[in-house]
Amino acid sequence: MSASPAHPTPVTTTLAVADRGHGPLGSLVRHGWEGFRVGIVDAPWMLGVRAPDRGRAILVITIDGELAVAVRDAVPGGMAVVRDGRSHDGDAIAAACLPWPWMVVGSAVTLTPALASLLRNRPVLTFWLGDPPIGLPSHARCFDRPAALLDAVQRACTASVGGMRLAPGSGVELEDGTLLRSATLESLIAAYPRGFALPARTFRAVADALARHNAGWSPQRDGAEGTTLVRAAARSQR
Repeated sequence: MSASPAHPTPVTTTLAVADRGHGPLGSLVRHGWEGFRVGIVDAPWMLGVRAPDRGRAILVITIDGELAVAVRDAVPGGMAVVRDGRSHDGDAIAAACLPWPWMVVGSAVTLTPALASLLRNRPVLTFWLGDPPIGLPSHARCFDRPAALLDAVQRACTASVGGMRLAPGSGVELEDGTLLRSATLESLIAAYPRGFALPARTFRAVADALARHNAGWSPQRDGAEGTTLVRAAARSQR
């Protein structure tokens, strides 16, 4: 996490290596705030939904792509790129969303083991239409009606917590105008007041960055909601 421009986009081939720094330039790997940097790799053959990119991404996995069109219409212009996938290529598309997809939306498909692992181990907003498949994390939100799901998508894109809001494309704008690059903080803001059923170590970098900028908020375990953003003053009283 930093306030500097994003690093050059690496090429990744599977979800298992998407944030571990493996790749054709593995010798150049160095630690980053949220995963590892592989380096600059020219990949002109990787086009469309499989092209690696660090912008905010919504992966929609369905059997026919109809829901992806509706999600694309619900997302405010410039806030996120919607990537349309199917069960057979969802892993490859998810791996191209760096460091991971900001949101995964699905309906009427099964989850591959790799994608299910990603959703359980990273702060990915997960919205599902209809009966949930095996492997969804406990913090996933399920909807009976498309309209309710689309409303949740739109609310996530326009969420604001304590003066913090999602910047267009990627990053979070703090109340003082600072831009923080953090996929984890983006997810915490979009999920608020809900949270993620993930260990505290997932959010340490966010806590440190918010403290440095005196944002007045910090991630904390909050009962049934999981780890969510709470006011820093309230945190110190517990």
